[in-house]
This record gives sequence, C-alpha cells and structure tokens, in this order.
Amino acid sequence: MASCSGGADPTNTARAPEVAAAEGQPAASSDSSLTTAAASGQDLTVLFSRVWRMTQAPSEPALGSIYVFLANGTFLQTSCVETYALSGWTIDKDAPNVLRVSENGQVALTAEILELTDTTLRLRQTLVRSGDTQEVTLSALEDEFICPDLPR
Repeated sequence: MASCSGGADPTNTARAPEVAAAEGQPAASSDSSLTTAAASGQDLTVLFSRVWRMTQAPSEPALGSIYVFLANGTFLQTSCVETYALSGWTIDKDAPNVLRVSENGQVALTAEILELTDTTLRLRQTLVRSGDTQEVTLSALEDEFICPDLPR
C-alpha cells in the first residue's frame, strides 16, 4: 500500500509534523495542523483518537468495517472479511473539513466531514477517478469489538 504521502499536490495539503519531517516538507501551520484543523471551527483531535466502525452506507458495508485515522497521517481501513489497507491521509488546507486519502502516492478519495462528535463521524466520500460519491456514517467503538465467526 501507499506511504503516508499527501498525494500529487503536497503544497495544497496540511501535513502532520511527523510526516512532514520524514518527507523533508514543512509542517502544517498552526492554524491548519492536524490537532487544530477544524471542520467548521471544530477540533479534529477526536477524529484520530477513536476507532470508527461503519454503521450506515448506501450499500451494505463489509461486516465490521472500521476506519482508523492516526495523527501521523496513517489511515487504516479493514473489516472482518477484507484484508487491511494502510495508506496516508492529509487535510486540505484550503478546505479543512476535507480529508484526502492517498494510495500508491496518488489521492484516491476525498472525504468531506459532515459531522464529527465524540461518537459519530459522518463523511461524504468521493472517489477521485470515478467521481462516485456516497455518504457514510461511522460510530466510535466504545467497547471491545471481535469479528464474529463466519460460516464456512
């Protein structure tokens, strides 16, 4: 999978200080850093302090689909039935409520934060290549989560 690069246009992307240092890039300014960047003035710290389980999507999500956004710019996506994927994520400095997820060094999808609370993350995801858009809702996992045994 991809490294934690910000995609094709790193100058238009706020970068976590750890990611920026590793890539020889300047870190995000204080008004657009990952810890203070805002969706409509909201601190995004809760985004990367939770494990998010998909609870609503236009089509049935894979069983146990989870997203994890780490503060260092790493994005983990997995489920009970799919292989995990590690990629990079950044914040669009011109639209701090828009996340960019990269795969193989290219922006693969954007995710506009529509709602972010301690318990709910609602995103409008757009696949860059096809332009397909869908709204998804994820809930913060509060307790242990173990994938159920699947029928064989």
